[in-house]
Amino acid sequence: MLKKYRLLLACLIMTLSVTLFSCSGTSDSNSNPDPMIPETLQVTVIGTLPHDTSAYTQGLEIHDGILWESTGLYGYSTLRKLNPSNGSILETYPLPDTLFGEGITIVNDKIYQLTWQSGLVLEWDLQNPVLQVSDTIETNGWGICSVSSSTVVTSNGTATLSFRDITTFDTLQTISVNIDGGPVNQLNELEYAGGYIYANKYYSNYIYRIDPATGNVTALIDASSLLGSNWINPGVLNGIAWDPEREAFLLTGKNWPTIFIVTL
Repeated sequence: MLKKYRLLLACLIMTLSVTLFSCSGTSDSNSNPDPMIPETLQVTVIGTLPHDTSAYTQGLEIHDGILWESTGLYGYSTLRKLNPSNGSILETYPLPDTLFGEGITIVNDKIYQLTWQSGLVLEWDLQNPVLQVSDTIETNGWGICSVSSSTVVTSNGTATLSFRDITTFDTLQTISVNIDGGPVNQLNELEYAGGYIYANKYYSNYIYRIDPATGNVTALIDASSLLGSNWINPGVLNGIAWDPEREAFLLTGKNWPTIFIVTL
């Protein structure tokens, strides 16, 4: 009988040990992994273009060999057509003094330009740029980029990016842009390239590379080297255009004298 009890006790101890080991292993395998740390990328300047220092740059876009620029401020807002080879202004299309121009994108041979506080989305035909009102949005307009022929993404100065139907500008979904779970606010000018959204952050010398599926920042692009020590009171970094012919980005800022052609 004593032998039987000893055998039963040994079995219970073995079962308890296996259970504890199993629970410990399960806890470890389901614990939160280390947070993803965005890589830091530097810009390498491969060329420059002159830039009009009166341009309060809100957006840049290259399409079919033409560089388009949106400028802001009440009474000074424009859509501009630039030569991407030398930066010269080919045409200037002024906005009404009551509108504050913001970001631009090009979809299906139409230029869509946001406005700051009016809620209006402006539309320009590429071949005959005559101002029209395309639609309205329910928030301030800051940056815009197209991710497909039917969808654009807009920013409004917060950490939220809104995916919108190009025909109605209704919101399809939103993502919250974050680093290690913390929000990245004041997102401004946007550009889409290589499956990522690139964003300026207001008053930052970094450009943020964002995964559009999750909102996670996957890279910080350090553009502080573009501001030379001889610059006096430089404006804010703002303006990102991907040039597929050069396979490079064009970067500038508000009232900067230069557009920089850079690789990462």
